Amino acid sequence: MILRTTLTADLDRLLDAARFRDYGPNGLQVEGRLEIRRLATAATASLAACRAAAHAGADALLVHHGLLWGRCEPIAGPLRARLGVLLGADISLLAYHLPLDAHPDVGNNAVALARLGATAEGDFAEHRGTLIGRLGILPEPEDPVAFIHRLAAVFQHPVLHCPGASPVIRRIAVVTGGGQGHLLEAAAAGCDALITGEASEQSWHEAAETGCHLFACGHHATEDVAVHALGAQVAERHGLIHLPIHLPNPV
Repeated sequence: MILRTTLTADLDRLLDAARFRDYGPNGLQVEGRLEIRRLATAATASLAACRAAAHAGADALLVHHGLLWGRCEPIAGPLRARLGVLLGADISLLAYHLPLDAHPDVGNNAVALARLGATAEGDFAEHRGTLIGRLGILPEPEDPVAFIHRLAAVFQHPVLHCPGASPVIRRIAVVTGGGQGHLLEAAAAGCDALITGEASEQSWHEAAETGCHLFACGHHATEDVAVHALGAQVAERHGLIHLPIHLPNPV
Protein backbone atom coordinates (compact mmCIF):
# COMPACT_ATOMS: atom_id res chain seq x y z
CA MET A 1 0.00 0.00 0.00
CA ILE A 2 1.07 3.56 -0.68
CA LEU A 3 -0.67 6.83 0.07
CA ARG A 4 -1.97 8.79 -2.90
CA THR A 5 0.03 11.81 -1.77
CA THR A 6 3.25 9.77 -1.56
CA LEU A 7 2.74 8.15 -4.96
CA THR A 8 2.07 11.53 -6.57
CA ALA A 9 5.15 13.07 -4.98
CA ASP A 10 7.32 10.11 -6.03
CA LEU A 11 6.16 10.29 -9.66
CA ASP A 12 6.45 14.08 -9.76
CA ARG A 13 10.03 13.77 -8.58
CA LEU A 14 10.99 10.84 -10.82
CA LEU A 15 9.62 12.51 -13.96
CA ASP A 16 10.74 16.02 -12.94
CA ALA A 17 7.21 17.18 -13.71
CA ALA A 18 7.69 20.77 -12.50
CA ARG A 19 10.30 21.38 -15.22
CA PHE A 20 7.80 21.25 -18.09
CA ARG A 21 5.57 23.91 -19.63
CA ASP A 22 2.90 21.48 -20.74
CA TYR A 23 -0.55 21.81 -22.26
CA GLY A 24 -2.19 20.91 -18.96
CA PRO A 25 -1.33 19.91 -15.39
CA ASN A 26 0.96 16.95 -14.79
CA GLY A 27 0.49 14.79 -11.71
CA LEU A 28 -2.76 14.37 -9.81
CA GLN A 29 -5.75 15.39 -11.97
CA VAL A 30 -8.56 13.67 -10.08
CA GLU A 31 -8.45 12.94 -6.35
CA GLY A 32 -9.69 9.53 -5.27
CA ARG A 33 -9.20 7.43 -2.16
CA LEU A 34 -6.11 8.06 -0.05
CA GLU A 35 -4.74 4.51 0.12
CA ILE A 36 -3.62 2.87 -3.11
CA ARG A 37 -3.21 -0.89 -3.41
CA ARG A 38 -4.26 -1.51 -7.02
CA LEU A 39 -2.68 0.68 -9.72
CA ALA A 40 -4.08 0.64 -13.26
CA THR A 41 -2.21 2.05 -16.26
CA ALA A 42 -3.42 3.14 -19.70
CA ALA A 43 -2.16 5.33 -22.51
CA THR A 44 -5.24 7.57 -22.35
CA ALA A 45 -7.89 8.31 -19.75
CA SER A 46 -10.66 7.42 -22.18
CA LEU A 47 -14.11 6.42 -20.98
CA ALA A 48 -13.26 2.79 -21.81
CA ALA A 49 -10.06 2.97 -19.76
CA CYS A 50 -11.82 4.61 -16.81
CA ARG A 51 -14.51 1.92 -16.89
CA ALA A 52 -11.90 -0.85 -17.14
CA ALA A 53 -10.04 0.58 -14.14
CA ALA A 54 -13.26 0.75 -12.13
CA HIS A 55 -14.23 -2.79 -13.16
CA ALA A 56 -10.80 -4.06 -12.06
CA GLY A 57 -11.14 -2.39 -8.66
CA ALA A 58 -8.26 0.03 -9.20
CA ASP A 59 -7.53 2.69 -6.60
CA ALA A 60 -5.60 4.85 -9.07
CA LEU A 61 -5.19 5.15 -12.84
CA LEU A 62 -1.84 6.31 -14.25
CA VAL A 63 -1.94 7.61 -17.85
CA HIS A 64 0.02 9.55 -20.45
CA HIS A 65 -2.98 11.44 -21.86
CA GLY A 66 -5.08 12.82 -19.01
CA LEU A 67 -8.35 14.73 -18.88
CA LEU A 68 -7.20 18.30 -18.25
CA TRP A 69 -5.50 20.24 -21.05
CA GLY A 70 -5.23 23.77 -19.68
CA ARG A 71 -8.68 24.95 -20.77
CA CYS A 72 -11.60 25.79 -18.51
CA GLU A 73 -14.34 23.60 -19.93
CA PRO A 74 -17.90 22.82 -18.86
CA ILE A 75 -18.17 19.47 -17.10
CA ALA A 76 -20.33 18.05 -19.86
CA GLY A 77 -20.28 15.41 -22.58
CA PRO A 78 -17.28 13.02 -22.66
CA LEU A 79 -15.50 14.85 -19.83
CA ARG A 80 -18.53 14.47 -17.56
CA ALA A 81 -18.80 10.76 -18.40
CA ARG A 82 -15.12 10.06 -17.68
CA LEU A 83 -15.13 12.06 -14.46
CA GLY A 84 -18.35 10.37 -13.42
CA VAL A 85 -16.76 6.94 -13.62
CA LEU A 86 -13.60 8.00 -11.74
CA LEU A 87 -15.42 9.89 -9.00
CA GLY A 88 -18.08 7.22 -8.69
CA ALA A 89 -15.42 4.56 -8.12
CA ASP A 90 -13.23 6.86 -5.98
CA ILE A 91 -10.28 6.38 -8.37
CA SER A 92 -7.40 8.86 -8.48
CA LEU A 93 -6.15 9.91 -11.91
CA LEU A 94 -2.46 10.70 -12.37
CA ALA A 95 -1.36 11.96 -15.78
CA TYR A 96 2.11 12.79 -17.14
CA HIS A 97 2.33 14.09 -20.69
CA LEU A 98 5.64 15.72 -21.73
CA PRO A 99 7.47 14.41 -18.63
CA LEU A 100 6.70 10.85 -19.72
CA ASP A 101 7.85 11.62 -23.27
CA ALA A 102 11.16 13.12 -22.24
CA HIS A 103 12.48 10.96 -19.39
CA PRO A 104 15.84 9.46 -20.44
CA ASP A 105 15.12 6.03 -18.94
CA VAL A 106 11.39 5.39 -18.51
CA GLY A 107 10.03 7.84 -21.10
CA ASN A 108 8.20 6.97 -24.31
CA ASN A 109 11.14 7.91 -26.55
CA ALA A 110 13.76 6.16 -24.43
CA VAL A 111 11.67 2.98 -24.27
CA ALA A 112 11.12 3.06 -28.04
CA LEU A 113 14.88 3.37 -28.63
CA ALA A 114 15.53 0.45 -26.30
CA ARG A 115 12.93 -1.73 -28.02
CA LEU A 116 14.65 -1.03 -31.33
CA GLY A 117 18.00 -2.05 -29.83
CA ALA A 118 19.48 1.39 -30.48
CA THR A 119 22.23 3.00 -28.42
CA ALA A 120 21.04 6.32 -26.99
CA GLU A 121 23.04 9.34 -28.14
CA GLY A 122 21.28 12.20 -26.35
CA ASP A 123 18.30 14.54 -26.56
CA PHE A 124 16.79 16.63 -29.33
CA ALA A 125 13.41 18.11 -30.38
CA GLU A 126 12.84 21.33 -28.45
CA HIS A 127 9.21 21.70 -27.42
CA ARG A 128 8.00 24.52 -25.19
CA GLY A 129 11.51 25.14 -23.95
CA THR A 130 12.41 21.50 -23.21
CA LEU A 131 14.07 18.77 -25.26
CA ILE A 132 11.65 15.85 -25.42
CA GLY A 133 13.03 13.56 -28.18
CA ARG A 134 15.89 11.07 -28.23
CA LEU A 135 18.65 10.31 -30.72
CA GLY A 136 20.11 6.86 -31.21
CA ILE A 137 22.29 4.58 -33.33
CA LEU A 138 21.14 1.17 -34.54
CA PRO A 139 23.65 -1.65 -34.02
CA GLU A 140 23.71 -2.35 -37.78
CA PRO A 141 22.51 -0.37 -40.81
CA GLU A 142 19.11 -1.52 -42.03
CA ASP A 143 17.41 -1.35 -45.40
CA PRO A 144 14.31 0.92 -45.14
CA VAL A 145 11.96 -1.88 -46.22
CA ALA A 146 13.36 -4.29 -43.62
CA PHE A 147 13.19 -1.52 -41.03
CA ILE A 148 9.49 -1.00 -41.77
CA HIS A 149 8.83 -4.67 -41.00
CA ARG A 150 10.75 -4.45 -37.72
CA LEU A 151 8.93 -1.28 -36.67
CA ALA A 152 5.59 -2.94 -37.39
CA ALA A 153 6.61 -5.87 -35.17
CA VAL A 154 7.93 -3.67 -32.35
CA PHE A 155 4.86 -1.42 -32.18
CA GLN A 156 2.29 -3.97 -33.40
CA HIS A 157 0.96 -1.38 -35.84
CA PRO A 158 1.09 -0.67 -39.59
CA VAL A 159 3.81 1.79 -40.58
CA LEU A 160 3.33 4.78 -42.87
CA HIS A 161 6.62 5.56 -44.62
CA CYS A 162 7.49 8.99 -46.01
CA PRO A 163 10.68 8.13 -47.91
CA GLY A 164 13.90 10.06 -47.65
CA ALA A 165 17.15 9.61 -49.52
CA SER A 166 19.37 7.37 -47.43
CA PRO A 167 19.63 3.78 -48.74
CA VAL A 168 20.13 2.54 -45.17
CA ILE A 169 18.86 3.49 -41.70
CA ARG A 170 21.47 3.78 -38.93
CA ARG A 171 21.19 7.09 -37.06
CA ILE A 172 17.63 7.65 -35.85
CA ALA A 173 15.55 10.18 -33.94
CA VAL A 174 12.45 9.30 -31.92
CA VAL A 175 9.53 11.49 -30.90
CA THR A 176 6.53 9.26 -30.21
CA GLY A 177 2.93 10.35 -30.68
CA GLY A 178 2.44 13.51 -32.71
CA GLY A 179 6.12 14.23 -33.27
CA GLN A 180 6.10 14.64 -37.05
CA GLY A 181 6.80 18.37 -36.71
CA HIS A 182 10.36 17.56 -35.61
CA LEU A 183 11.40 16.01 -38.94
CA LEU A 184 13.45 19.05 -39.97
CA GLU A 185 15.30 18.95 -36.63
CA ALA A 186 16.03 15.25 -37.13
CA ALA A 187 17.42 15.97 -40.57
CA ALA A 188 19.53 18.85 -39.21
CA ALA A 189 20.91 16.47 -36.55
CA GLY A 190 22.20 14.19 -39.32
CA CYS A 191 19.61 11.45 -38.83
CA ASP A 192 18.62 8.96 -41.49
CA ALA A 193 15.08 8.69 -40.08
CA LEU A 194 12.55 10.02 -37.61
CA ILE A 195 10.37 7.45 -35.84
CA THR A 196 7.10 8.94 -34.61
CA GLY A 197 3.41 8.18 -34.33
CA GLU A 198 1.80 10.31 -37.03
CA ALA A 199 2.48 11.98 -40.37
CA SER A 200 1.09 15.25 -41.71
CA GLU A 201 0.63 16.30 -45.33
CA GLN A 202 3.89 18.23 -45.28
CA SER A 203 5.79 15.25 -43.86
CA TRP A 204 5.90 13.63 -47.31
CA HIS A 205 7.51 16.68 -48.87
CA GLU A 206 9.90 17.35 -45.97
CA ALA A 207 11.19 13.78 -46.05
CA ALA A 208 11.81 13.95 -49.79
CA GLU A 209 13.43 17.38 -49.63
CA THR A 210 15.66 16.81 -46.58
CA GLY A 211 16.48 13.17 -47.33
CA CYS A 212 15.41 12.10 -43.81
CA HIS A 213 12.91 9.22 -43.80
CA LEU A 214 9.82 9.46 -41.60
CA PHE A 215 8.18 6.33 -40.20
CA ALA A 216 4.77 6.90 -38.59
CA CYS A 217 3.98 3.91 -36.38
CA GLY A 218 0.75 5.03 -34.72
CA HIS A 219 0.23 7.68 -32.05
CA HIS A 220 -1.38 5.27 -29.62
CA ALA A 221 0.89 2.35 -30.50
CA THR A 222 4.10 4.30 -29.85
CA GLU A 223 2.79 5.54 -26.48
CA ASP A 224 1.16 2.40 -25.13
CA VAL A 225 4.36 0.91 -23.71
CA ALA A 226 6.23 3.22 -21.34
CA VAL A 227 3.30 4.01 -19.04
CA HIS A 228 2.77 0.29 -18.37
CA ALA A 229 6.48 -0.28 -17.76
CA LEU A 230 6.50 2.64 -15.32
CA GLY A 231 3.40 1.30 -13.58
CA ALA A 232 5.00 -2.12 -13.23
CA GLN A 233 8.12 -0.57 -11.66
CA VAL A 234 6.07 1.49 -9.22
CA ALA A 235 3.92 -1.50 -8.30
CA GLU A 236 6.94 -3.70 -7.63
CA ARG A 237 8.68 -1.03 -5.56
CA HIS A 238 5.66 -0.41 -3.33
CA GLY A 239 4.06 -3.86 -3.26
CA LEU A 240 1.03 -2.85 -5.34
CA ILE A 241 -1.08 -4.87 -7.76
CA HIS A 242 -0.50 -3.59 -11.30
CA LEU A 243 -3.43 -3.59 -13.71
CA PRO A 244 -2.30 -2.73 -17.28
CA ILE A 245 -5.19 -1.68 -19.52
CA HIS A 246 -4.54 -2.17 -23.24
CA LEU A 247 -7.30 -0.89 -25.51
CA PRO A 248 -7.35 -1.04 -29.33
CA ASN A 249 -6.78 2.24 -31.16
CA PRO A 250 -5.68 2.17 -34.83
CA VAL A 251 -4.70 5.88 -34.90
